[in-house]
Amino acid sequence: MKKQHEDDSARASTAPPNPTLASEPQQLAPEQQEMIEKLVSMQKQCNKRSFIDRPKVTPWPQSQDPLNREVRQQRFAHFTELAIMSVQEIVDFAKQLPGFLELTREDQIALLKTSTIEIMLLETSRRYNPAIESITFLKDFSYNKEDFAKAGLQVEFINPIFEFSKGMNDLSLDEAEYALLIAINIFSADRPNVQDHDLVERLQQPYVDALNSYIRIKRPNDHLMFPRMLMKLVSLRTLSSVHSEQVFALRLQDKKLPPLLSEIWDVHE
Repeated sequence: MKKQHEDDSARASTAPPNPTLASEPQQLAPEQQEMIEKLVSMQKQCNKRSFIDRPKVTPWPQSQDPLNREVRQQRFAHFTELAIMSVQEIVDFAKQLPGFLELTREDQIALLKTSTIEIMLLETSRRYNPAIESITFLKDFSYNKEDFAKAGLQVEFINPIFEFSKGMNDLSLDEAEYALLIAINIFSADRPNVQDHDLVERLQQPYVDALNSYIRIKRPNDHLMFPRMLMKLVSLRTLSSVHSEQVFALRLQDKKLPPLLSEIWDVHE
């Protein structure tokens, strides 16, 4: 607990990105409006491709036998295949972001390796249903905490996922705000192994400014919403650390991750 508290404090000391100072906007600049519409459209297109691939996912087993090894493996395969689809969505989305392909291949990889799990958690949070305390993937695959545990995840990882999802749900963000947050998260210059920090920061800034303007127009009386949203990105850093511990625990259970997930999460068998 002490180590986690120290880690949290260290992450919290990293200041979120700052918007360019400007007067109170009455409406979005045309380029900002165009950017936001493009981001939302890109996300929908990426989600649509995953929905088309839904029949390929290993079915969730109907058997409730906790001792059946085959059933446990099937549940794990089901979750990892959903994770693979999510990773593919994120990579497709990132490649379409203006400026992303201007980065060196090494910087593209560095940004994706560290942001992917955080974006997966953001995407998970927007699918949280507080009425049934479950998370729904691909429109009709719903899972509660017990289902996550049956798939082999630890309660130390499950509880923070649901707490974060509930907190995000309380903010009532729309598609544009989620899309902008994800773009900001991808272009984080402080990621390990990023070489061209200045370029990454320049690429991130328009998204920070657009989110700030969008929030001030949509929520003119809530002056704390913008910093609250950016602080959620700080919370994701903590969740990412917990995820690393979860991946290590899965290896101890002899649960082998598929190659794509091993590569993106730097798991060396």
